[in-house]
Amino acid sequence: MQYDILIVGAGTAGMSCAITAAERGLKVGVVEKADYVGGALHWSGGHMSAGGTHLQKEKGIEDSPEKHLEDIYRINNKSGDLDLTEKAVVEAPKTIQWLDDLGMEWSPDCPRIIYGHVAYETARTIYGPEKALSIYKVLLPQWERHIASGAIEIHFNNSFSGLRKTENRYNAVLCNSAEGEKTYTANNIVITTGGYGSNPAYFKEKHGDIPLVSSAHPNATADGHIIVEKQGANFRLANFHLPSLGGMEEEEGSGRVDFNKAWAMVLTSIYRQPRDIYVNAFGKRFIKEDEVSPETRELTVMKQPDWCFWVIFDENALVAMDNNGNHNPIVIGWTVEQIKEEALKNRALTMADSIEELAEKTGLPVANLKETVLSYNQMVVTKEDPDFGRTYLEDPIKKAPFYALKLHASVLVTFGGIKVNNELQIVDKQNNPMEGLYAAGEFLGLGATSGSSFCSGMAITPALSFGRILGKTLG
Repeated sequence: MQYDILIVGAGTAGMSCAITAAERGLKVGVVEKADYVGGALHWSGGHMSAGGTHLQKEKGIEDSPEKHLEDIYRINNKSGDLDLTEKAVVEAPKTIQWLDDLGMEWSPDCPRIIYGHVAYETARTIYGPEKALSIYKVLLPQWERHIASGAIEIHFNNSFSGLRKTENRYNAVLCNSAEGEKTYTANNIVITTGGYGSNPAYFKEKHGDIPLVSSAHPNATADGHIIVEKQGANFRLANFHLPSLGGMEEEEGSGRVDFNKAWAMVLTSIYRQPRDIYVNAFGKRFIKEDEVSPETRELTVMKQPDWCFWVIFDENALVAMDNNGNHNPIVIGWTVEQIKEEALKNRALTMADSIEELAEKTGLPVANLKETVLSYNQMVVTKEDPDFGRTYLEDPIKKAPFYALKLHASVLVTFGGIKVNNELQIVDKQNNPMEGLYAAGEFLGLGATSGSSFCSGMAITPALSFGRILGKTLG
């Protein structure tokens, strides 16, 4: 079968591209290594952002793509691929309107400012009540309609294994399947295979010996990167790598954490004032725990051994209530009872009757941890932190049992990716277009559209937008 467009990967960008192309009457083929569609839409938090949307206007929020772009440049110091960033920002309101027209349900608190990243100055982050699944659920009926009509043909359980070209244009995708090697041909090939946060060997090749503790989608294994690089494509922006804080490695040494299941609120102090202290592998504090800036926190943890730290707290801190009369434990969404049950397992979360025992269970230096806790407790009395300038000093660590939660600077998305030009054509190391090859999504790297910082909504929104652009322009 000769397709007008052949898409490798049926995730966020792949689905939007296929649906948009099918609406134009094109013959679309999709190869997918899993046996389902949606990719990271089954995994992601689903945050999107756009300036000048109808959702903002309905709440009296004045915004525009120009203001959105200016805010991004403020956050990331005008880093990344500026052409792609601008392209994504200009397209973003159209993409949000497209989802809305398809019946997207929006969370009632949106648009809002998100403080888990360096915050925008304007409320423009939006999402659905079921995270990225809200996007998936609005795309799926469109996808199934085009599957039923034959406009889209999906080939599941096909692992991308190679490319072939005729003369100077790539026109065939090779895949491994249960029936052997398959070849699919097309006028245009769009690669949307995602990132590489679940491929430790590839990650090490691009980043060296920095720690990898990953919450990336399990299928983010660099399949497309490896293949196009063999053809001469240009990988870039690994130097922008920035982890996220809070991952609990439930199985020690697994290198895996789960953002949706077990994540600690240590991204910022905006949502939870610290009733605890953070210590590094030496049992020493290294930051003011009420630091607001997520990026300051991330960069500081990156200076600690193995990019990890322990949150130390006591029973009073665990059961304390916030100003609204609610428990707000360190682990997002967990109850006090859940934390106690997990602590009994002595995995990422440990419980002990004394600070000495806690240090022994965690492997932290006993004398250092005791000294650190005593010093902090004195700061609570004096209301001064001469070491780091913490100002929230309300909770001494005195009442047993005592708890230690080991947390990692973790990978949610990968910043490095394959370079494309402004037409979303994959280019080689001399910046020449690799004819017939296009790309979108995390395959390009978050650094392309977000630069050297996390800019809220600048992963999923560009993935949807660039997929739509290719679906509208290729043929």
